[in-house]
Amino acid sequence: MTDGNWLRVAGRTQQRGFIDGALPMLVKRAVVAQAVLILAALWSYATWRVYSDKAETLESARHELRAIAAGMYVHLQAVLNDSLGAARTAAQAIDANGGVMEVPTATAADLLARELSSGEYVRALFIMTPNRFVAAIRNRNVQMLDTPPEWLQAALEDTRPVFIGHTIEDPIEASQRAFPIAVRTVDSSGATVWAGALLGVDALDQLYETMAIRGGALSVTATNGDLLLRVPAPIVAHKGQINVRNSEVYKGSVHLSAEGGFVESPSPFASGTWVYAIRRLGGYRLAVSASREKEAILQQWHDRTRGLTIVLVGISVLFIGLTLLLRHFINRLENANTNLGQLNAELESRVAARTTELQEANQQLALTNEELEAFTASASHDLRSPLGTIAGQAGLLRDDLSGTMNDTITQRIDRIQSNVTRSSEIIDGLLSLARVSRQELLNERVDVSLLARTIADDLRQQYPRHKIDCVIEPHLMVNADPRLMKILFSNLLGNAWKYTSRALNARVEVSRTQATGGIVFSVRDNGAGFDMSRSQRLFEPFQRLHSAAEFPGVGIGLAIVARIVRRYAGQITVDSELGRGTIFRFTLPAGAVSSKE
Repeated sequence: MTDGNWLRVAGRTQQRGFIDGALPMLVKRAVVAQAVLILAALWSYATWRVYSDKAETLESARHELRAIAAGMYVHLQAVLNDSLGAARTAAQAIDANGGVMEVPTATAADLLARELSSGEYVRALFIMTPNRFVAAIRNRNVQMLDTPPEWLQAALEDTRPVFIGHTIEDPIEASQRAFPIAVRTVDSSGATVWAGALLGVDALDQLYETMAIRGGALSVTATNGDLLLRVPAPIVAHKGQINVRNSEVYKGSVHLSAEGGFVESPSPFASGTWVYAIRRLGGYRLAVSASREKEAILQQWHDRTRGLTIVLVGISVLFIGLTLLLRHFINRLENANTNLGQLNAELESRVAARTTELQEANQQLALTNEELEAFTASASHDLRSPLGTIAGQAGLLRDDLSGTMNDTITQRIDRIQSNVTRSSEIIDGLLSLARVSRQELLNERVDVSLLARTIADDLRQQYPRHKIDCVIEPHLMVNADPRLMKILFSNLLGNAWKYTSRALNARVEVSRTQATGGIVFSVRDNGAGFDMSRSQRLFEPFQRLHSAAEFPGVGIGLAIVARIVRRYAGQITVDSELGRGTIFRFTLPAGAVSSKE
């Protein structure tokens, strides 16, 4: 063989040796890069998931606090309306007997005492002018002064219709506290008269203990910063008024909307940062809040994060170990020149196994989120349990006292049972409102005419004495969720039935019209109607234009109707005239509306 041939053979041998040496190095670098990328992606996703879980945990807690604050808002509004309503009734009776300045003290006190049938939280009822003050206290004592007491002097200079005073010594138990609330009225002579009540802080505390949050607090604060009550009571030694105007939570609440919202700030009475859900009672210059310490809310999130971190560290260590092992195998393959493809397949199999474990961890996180969502229903059940106990105890009390009860006891038991029923209706309404927003939509052909007739027949059976002419346009069809359509028309027709209960020749119509934006459904009645100037917030929860004494209800039905219409990208409007009836019009653009052929 010539020298040239030897050179060519050597060249080919040298080239093949370079490829055999460089390929394992490239594979090893690729394995390390792949491991780094996978671990970076894994930890990036886990970090994102942890912070998302934190946000969801806080949002769930805010939702719970908002629901509790809403329940407390409704209850406190009922307490204030009840106590001020009793004071107004007594003021009207005194005016009918000659007025505050002319009626004898004994007569005025007796008329005030008659209205003290409200709960134990009403410690006294009073009526005053700049020249006279008369109060009837629950312990049957009477107080009469020629000028208002010092704790009511500020009301005379207050131009607003409702006055909330500082807390004072309870007129019955000196060791307890009470705060005055009064409303400005005008008697038949045109003179200004203040009628009001003293509300016992300890008695209200006992009412709200059943709503207390584990590890949290409920409070009522005046807009000037005076703390009127807190459950549990603040652990501070005091005899006078506590004012939180300089606290961070008060400063933060100033920037909230008129309805309220959320504030995160240090608590004036406890350590750490707290989350506050605040609702304002604008007409009374009060605000209610439900709060929990932020760290307590995040405790379960910390536990889940700790567990996830341990799992990720274990996966990372295992993955790094597998990577090092793979490099060892590649070194052996480099030395022995064995099957590199088989080793890569084994690596891919191990990566797939680790990915499957990660997917299982994600499924576990999803189950945890479902458990958190179920907490709302559990909390509603926990709120309903004490209500059932109260109703049962009131019924037993009625049975035990049968034959010996006077009118006052009977009225108190009736009031307990009616308030329990109303609270249960509020809880049911809140749950219905939440379900309407969350449930998955079906898409089926719904015969609206048949559905409306069925609902009307049910209402006729439910209210057999209410004679009503119900006219339903035939062949109304829509492609939508039949469950939501039943809820929507049940609320609208139920409203029409209720508000035509006092109308002569009562009539309800269900129809549709063709408009520029599509087909418009209408539900019309000739019932009580209302003043349209007060209709701005009609479709918000707990907004009612008639009192419960006139027409029963909790003010949640129209909010449910509005949410259903919004889920179908529609709009709902209302036209009404006091004493002339009401018409609700709504569209369902997201549902394919059609006529029955």
